Amino acid sequence: VVVPRSKIVDFAKCINGLACRLGIRIPYFGHAGDGNMHVYFCRDNLKEDDWEKRLQEAFDFLYSKAAELGGMVSGEHGIGFAKKKYLAKSLGFNQMELMRRIKQAFDPNGILNPHKIVT
Repeated sequence: VVVPRSKIVDFAKCINGLACRLGIRIPYFGHAGDGNMHVYFCRDNLKEDDWEKRLQEAFDFLYSKAAELGGMVSGEHGIGFAKKKYLAKSLGFNQMELMRRIKQAFDPNGILNPHKIVT
């Protein structure tokens, strides 16, 4: 997750509040120079179904909060399947369409990374 440098403290407070609300450990660290935050979710002894529910709630909240603060779901490591559904919300239609057009220009046959993030 990346947020503007001026919002790092606000985002960290949101992470701490979320950890308390969900009853899970959420350690994090980041790069103060560019706003990148590495957030980890600890399952500990939670049962699978409870863990999945809390993890999904955590993702939904944190990625929405990052966008609200002027950030994005990722700043340096790409998106991957786990964050795919949050990318369009973070970037918006115009940015997603631009990425699709660039992909189409360089890969008109869809053979590079088929069925991945941008198709």
